[in-house]
Amino acid sequence: MAALPLAELRRQQSQGLHTRALVPKSAGQLKTERERIVARLHLLLKVTIAVALAGVMLIAWLPFSPMPHEFRFGAQEVLGVAVFASCLFILHERAELELGLYDYEPVEQTTQGELRALLHHVPEGASYQEALAADQRTFVTGEVDGIRRRADAFTPKTLPADDGNA
Repeated sequence: MAALPLAELRRQQSQGLHTRALVPKSAGQLKTERERIVARLHLLLKVTIAVALAGVMLIAWLPFSPMPHEFRFGAQEVLGVAVFASCLFILHERAELELGLYDYEPVEQTTQGELRALLHHVPEGASYQEALAADQRTFVTGEVDGIRRRADAFTPKTLPADDGNA
């Protein structure tokens, strides 16, 4: 079974089609997405450093500017707070992206067993596992919730012994 192209996976996710068939992302897709996140992390770090340096230089320049003395100190405070808040916002975005990298980490051995057991309850579970084996990769943490949701959709709501018919 071949993996869906990345554009098709995104289209399904944007339309809320999570309950359709489970299709694993290929190792190449996972690697590309991870590299894209890492590149963005590097960019955000460079932007943070640039904003901080530009802010410090501007604040240091203000005492020598032609701005009236009464406004300089206030302007320095406002610029300092704005630079600090901007850097914090960019670093927060960077931290969110770093947390997103966790989705590309392999799951623990015990979780792999649980996911294999859950895939036995899903019609396309065997082909999902075959696709992972063909791609020579294991489950990643980003797949766990999708597999659990899909398995819950196929779990019977009442067991035969619970409905009164023994």
